[in-house]
Amino acid sequence: MGAGRSKAVATGLKYCTLWKADRSPACRAVMMVLDSMDLNITEVDVNLDKGEHRAPEIAVMNPLQTLPILKDRELVLHDSHAICTYLVSRYCSSSRLLPQDPGGRSVVDQILHFNSSILYPRFQAAAYPILYENCNFVLPQQIYDIESAYKDLESMLISKQWFTGCWPTLGDIALCSTLSTLDVLVPIDKTSPGRAVLISSLPTYADRKICSFHK
Repeated sequence: MGAGRSKAVATGLKYCTLWKADRSPACRAVMMVLDSMDLNITEVDVNLDKGEHRAPEIAVMNPLQTLPILKDRELVLHDSHAICTYLVSRYCSSSRLLPQDPGGRSVVDQILHFNSSILYPRFQAAAYPILYENCNFVLPQQIYDIESAYKDLESMLISKQWFTGCWPTLGDIALCSTLSTLDVLVPIDKTSPGRAVLISSLPTYADRKICSFHK
């Protein structure tokens, strides 16, 4: 970790730095939001397998020792949802990613809360035994919980192209980032019409600009 693996882009914001690990859905959500705004900042890759997220310089910024971490001058944030909403509120002139009116903002917040309180914890419960406890498979209870979440999401997409309405917002980006990893752990049934709609909402990581409004 450090200068040797940091990526600074000349057109980026001078004082913004993101500490991240690409395998983390939370980190990828932040990266997708940055791309959606055509915004480049300094990125520092942190090797989770080597325990670099427990380094003293990380603990100073984030006592929880989790990623992502965003530092913008003296401001330090270490929750992906807070980072995403801050970046859009601070640096995006469009209101499509995060509506300014209370009603539209509440719809996006509702989806963000679903991701943070239901979907992402189910990813953690399924993935952490594999990543850190030498487990070779997703446990049955975790499969059941993830399938239940798929059903909920399927119902949330009825008559809609995106979870928050007619175009993608921060809520869609957060959900899609988590779903793209869950689909690896517990594959979404592509033969089900409802699940086909669900999978069609997933962006590929190779195309992080899927939600860009600058095209």
